[in-house]
Amino acid sequence: MKLHTAAKIDMVNSLNIPQVTVVMDVTLQSKQASRHGFVRFLPIALLCSVIVGFAQDAPPATAAVASQRDAPRRCGPSAPGRCALDIAKDQANILNGPSRIRKKDLVWIAPFVAATATALVFDRKTLDLVSTNPSRVDAYRTASNFTGVYTPLAGIGASWLTGAIRHDDYLRDTGYLAAEALVDAALSTTMFKYVANRVRPQMSGLSSASGKFWADGKSYPGGDSFPSGHAATAFAFAHVVASRYADWRLKVAVYGLATATAFARVAGREHFPSDVLAGGAIGYLVGGYVVHLHHPSPCRNRIMVSPMVSGNGLGVSLVFSKIESCGRGLKAAPRS
Repeated sequence: MKLHTAAKIDMVNSLNIPQVTVVMDVTLQSKQASRHGFVRFLPIALLCSVIVGFAQDAPPATAAVASQRDAPRRCGPSAPGRCALDIAKDQANILNGPSRIRKKDLVWIAPFVAATATALVFDRKTLDLVSTNPSRVDAYRTASNFTGVYTPLAGIGASWLTGAIRHDDYLRDTGYLAAEALVDAALSTTMFKYVANRVRPQMSGLSSASGKFWADGKSYPGGDSFPSGHAATAFAFAHVVASRYADWRLKVAVYGLATATAFARVAGREHFPSDVLAGGAIGYLVGGYVVHLHHPSPCRNRIMVSPMVSGNGLGVSLVFSKIESCGRGLKAAPRS
C-alpha cells in the first residue's frame, strides 16, 4: 500500500486566516505488482544463500575429510561409486550453506548483491546494444560452446590420460578435481535455473517477456536464463587449474577462456549480463570449494567482478589477484 500526502494552503474569509488542506491519496498495489517485485528479489536472495555454501570454509575436520577422500578408493574410472558419493556430499554441503551464514560474510555478500542488482537494471539496455545479425550471433554461440564446454572437458580428459600414462598423480588428480567441480557447477546452476525460471533473450530481439522471472503466460519452466551454466563450468574449471599450478601464463589462459565464455554468451544473445555474472561467481566459488575440500592449503587467489557504467556505455571490470604462492613447483599436498 502506498500513501501519498499533499498540503495546500488557502487564504479564506476576510481575516485572511490560512486554512491548510491535507489531501491523502491511498493507492493499493495489485497482488500482481507485489508478486513481480518479490519475484525479482527472490533470485538474488536465493543465489546469495546458495553461494554461501561454496564460499564457506570446508566442513570441520577438513584434513580428515581430505585424507579420507585421498584414500586408495578415491574417485576415478575404477570407482564411479566414490565419485557419486563425493558429488552427493558436495551438494549436501552446498545446500546447507545458508545455515552457516555469518556476519563477516556480509563483506562479500553486500558487494555481490549490489553488482548483480546493477547488472539486472541494465540487462535489457545492454542486450539492445548487442548485434542481432544471425551469422554473428551463431558464431558467438559456437565459440562459447568451445570455450565453456568442449575445452574444459578436453582438458579434463587430457589431464587424466596424460597423468595415467606418465604416472603423474598430481596431473591426474587435477583432472579429477576439475571434473568434480564441473559436475557440481552444472548441478547447482541447473537447480537454480528452475528456481529463477527466467526467460532468455531472443536472437532477433527482446520480447516483452525476455529477462522476466516467472513471466506471466509462460508455462513452467518458461526459461532457463539465470544463471549461465557455460560461465559457471568455465570458471569452475579455471579456478581448479589456476589453484593447482603456479605458472601465471596458465592462469591467464584459463581465466581468459572463462571470461571469453561469459562475453560470448551475452554477445550470442543467450544470456543477460547478470546471468553470466551470477554463473561466473558460482563457478569460481565451486572450483575453490572443491580444491579446498581435498587440499586444506591450496593456492589462495581472488577474483573480483563488478559492472562498470559510464556515459559512453556499459562494461565489466575483472580483477585477478594472487595472495600467496601455491601449486606445482612448491610441494604437493601429502597423501595418505
